[in-house]
Amino acid sequence: MSTMNKLSIVLGILCASIMPAHAAPKIAIASLAGPIAVTAQSGEPYRGTNEQPVAGPGLPIPALVPYGYVEEEYFVSGTVEGQPYKTSLLVRKPKDLRKFSGLVALETVHAQGAIPFWGQHEVWLKGGHGWVAVGSQLVALEQYIRKSNPARYASLKIPEAAPAAGAQGGNPLAGGAQSRISQEILTQVGALLKSNGKNGPFAGMKVKYLLMGGSSQTGGTTLQYIQESHAQARMPDGKPIYDGYAPMEAFAHGPITGGDAAVMHVVGEGDFELFRAMTHGSDYGIRQDGDGPNDRFREYQIVASSHVPTRGLSDPRVLIPTLDKGAGAGEHLSQFPSAPIYKAAMTHLVDWVVKGVEPPKALRIEMVNGEFVRDEFGNAKGGIRSPYVDVPTARYIASAPDPDGKNRVRRMLGLQEPFPEEKLKSLYKTRENYLQLFDQGIDKMVTGGWLLAEDAPKLKEEEARMPPF
Repeated sequence: MSTMNKLSIVLGILCASIMPAHAAPKIAIASLAGPIAVTAQSGEPYRGTNEQPVAGPGLPIPALVPYGYVEEEYFVSGTVEGQPYKTSLLVRKPKDLRKFSGLVALETVHAQGAIPFWGQHEVWLKGGHGWVAVGSQLVALEQYIRKSNPARYASLKIPEAAPAAGAQGGNPLAGGAQSRISQEILTQVGALLKSNGKNGPFAGMKVKYLLMGGSSQTGGTTLQYIQESHAQARMPDGKPIYDGYAPMEAFAHGPITGGDAAVMHVVGEGDFELFRAMTHGSDYGIRQDGDGPNDRFREYQIVASSHVPTRGLSDPRVLIPTLDKGAGAGEHLSQFPSAPIYKAAMTHLVDWVVKGVEPPKALRIEMVNGEFVRDEFGNAKGGIRSPYVDVPTARYIASAPDPDGKNRVRRMLGLQEPFPEEKLKSLYKTRENYLQLFDQGIDKMVTGGWLLAEDAPKLKEEEARMPPF
C-alpha cells in the first residue's frame, strides 16, 4: 500500500470519528427475499465446504436444535457500481426471540467455499448470538454456492469487476476492484441487518451489534474491509454498521486500525511463515495494542499454532481433501490445540463490543531481524503461552518447511518432533510430575484469559489419557 493510500485511510477514519450524525453518507440497504423454502424439489442451502477447526467437505446442517436455534436462507439483492447483484444469505438464530443477545457474527463465504467464522459456533450458540454467511465474493458464489445446487441458485449473480491495469488477476488475497464489490455488498447487508426491518431475517429481534470476521482468505477480506470501507460504512445516525472485527490468520500491509470499531487480530506462529512464503516478504503490519475510543485493538499471537489445525488427526486429508502432500513419511502432524485459544479470544471480543470489558493484552512472539527467537527446545519465545511449549514434550514446527518452494500446502500445516523418553525423564522425572506441571500451566492460561475455564478440564483429561513417557 502506498504512503498516499495509507494517509487516505487514516484521514478517512479521522473524518468518520468526528462526523456529526446528520452528515452520515447515505448507504444503500440490500433488499431481502425469503426465507427460501427447503423441499425435495428445491434442495438444501449451501453450508460451506468446511469449517475451521472442524472437518467436513459438503457440510450438513449442524446440531442447532439442542441449542434452540434454527437455520434459514434468504436471497439479498441490490445494485453495486451500477450493476445488479443477488446472492445467498444463510442465517442461524435462536428460535425463541427472547433468547437473542442482540449480536450477530457475519462472514463472507471463503474463496474456497469455507465458513471459518462458524468454527466459533460454541461462542455464538452458547451466547444467544446470531450468525450470518453472505456469498459476497464472486469466486465463492460461482465455484461453490451455485455449483452446490444449480437449480436453487440459478438466479444468483455478482457482477465481475473490470480488471485494472497491473492487477493480480485471480488472486483472492490481492484485493482490488472485485474486493470492493464484495465490500459494498457486505456494507449493504450489514445496513439491512442493523436497520431491523419488520420483515428482516431477525424480525422480532433487535440487532444491536455486528461483528465481521474470518480466517485466512476471509481474514484478509476482513482486513481489507477495515482499511477500505469501515470509515464510510455508517448508519443514518453516523454510527458504524460494524462494531467489531475479527481478522484471523491473515496480515495487513501496514498497521491495522478500525476507528470506532474494536479489532481483535489473532494469528498463529505458523501464519507468519505462510504469509512470508506467499508474499515473499515480512511486512506483517504489527502494531501496539490500543484502548482509546477510536483505537480499540488487540494483537494475539499464539505460539506453536499452525495455519490449519490438525489436533486429533494423523492424515490432513481428513480435514481438507486437497492437503494430500502435507506431511511426509515419519512426520507427525501438530497436536497443538489452537481451537480453544481462538474461542477464548472471540469471547473477549464479544464482551469488549457488548459490555465494554477490555480484553487482556498479550506479548508478541519474540523476533530479531524477522526471525523467531527460540528457546533451548526449539519453541518460539513470547506470544500467548501454554504448557505445550512451557512444559514441552515436543518441538513444534508451526509451519512445515518447504525448501524448494513447490509445495505451499506444507506451509499451512504444523509438525511436531516428540522428545525421546530419556529426555522426558531428565526433564520431569515421572509421568505424575509432568502432569502436575501441565495442569498448573492450563490453570495459568485460564487465569491469564487465554483459555475459558469450561475448556480446561478437557485438555487436562486428554493429556492424562495420552501423556508422554
